[in-house]
Amino acid sequence: METSLNSATFGTCFWRASLPGRRRAFLLLCLLLIASLAPASTPLFQVSFQKPNHDWTVVHGTATPDSSVLHDKSTSLRVERDATSQDACVRLQSVTLVIGKRYEVSGWIRTEALQIRDLDRSPIASGATLTMASMPFDVHSASIGGTQPWTHVTLRFVASRAQDQVLLTVGNGGSFSGKTWFEGIRLDEVSSGDHWPIREAVQTFGPAYRYPAAGWIYLHIEGKPYERGYQHGHLMVREIPEYLERCAALLGSNYHLND
Repeated sequence: METSLNSATFGTCFWRASLPGRRRAFLLLCLLLIASLAPASTPLFQVSFQKPNHDWTVVHGTATPDSSVLHDKSTSLRVERDATSQDACVRLQSVTLVIGKRYEVSGWIRTEALQIRDLDRSPIASGATLTMASMPFDVHSASIGGTQPWTHVTLRFVASRAQDQVLLTVGNGGSFSGKTWFEGIRLDEVSSGDHWPIREAVQTFGPAYRYPAAGWIYLHIEGKPYERGYQHGHLMVREIPEYLERCAALLGSNYHLND
């Protein structure tokens, strides 16, 4: 039997043999070799919600393991308001980080009739999010609201503390009604070569571009004033009217954009 491995395209096997048994044996050997060399994705931290108050503490609101709402056959954590607080927050156990290294917190969020209301004039309240205890209030994962199926969210950051904690928040900075479930929360170290943003996350318009970053929208515009304004309006065409509507609602029903 003649065999060869193409080193430029690892895992591609070529062989010629007259015996089917030898082919199967060689294919199995190739698969085992690939599996042994593939890097294992071992999280730095991962939490389970199978037991009440195991590796997590309720700061605001209520949090209850819910075996009736599963994700990937695992019990989720249902988070709701209580009578004494406007928002909800669950703090996971402390984890050791290396200051200056890059990490990613990720997990799955599901919502049911989740409505967020700002308490002050500035619209800053967020829906269901993941964040770190060391982060400012406005740095978090994508915010989930309304009624949404299981949605995967992430937040990448550079560690600024040697000890930090993952936070599960709902209605932070405001008030909320409805239910939220969390599951599959994990923290991983990110390779220095794994840069963000990836090409698929970037929207462009001429020299201008935007992409999501840590709960924010990073927007780059350039050129003369008219050009910058046109680029800004084009790339933020959805967010600008939404912001104006929220401001109008806060100022009262007598406020009109055309006045």
